[in-house]
Amino acid sequence: MSTYLVAGGIFQYLDGNELFSLVCPAPGDLPYVFKEGMKPYFKLIWPNAHLYQVEEDYTLALVDSSPEALQWGVTAPERVTPDKELGKKLRKACMALPA
Repeated sequence: MSTYLVAGGIFQYLDGNELFSLVCPAPGDLPYVFKEGMKPYFKLIWPNAHLYQVEEDYTLALVDSSPEALQWGVTAPERVTPDKELGKKLRKACMALPA
């Protein structure tokens, strides 16, 4: 598998609940996934999101945390195991990219 990157973080709702989410075009859509070479572009477009590498088992490893996101309270765990629904979307988005 190529090295894929995604952006996201833990967002807190007004009711206090937290959710790890990835940057997507719209709610319910597949997350944006980019190859390693696109990292500079990725950081320009989403400077307020943390950058994660997609591992072979589709867990996520923090590559670069965003000072802007941290300032707004969006936390960046070092490792994330996506829930079942997010995992399916992540696999589908990665498989859609050319090798």
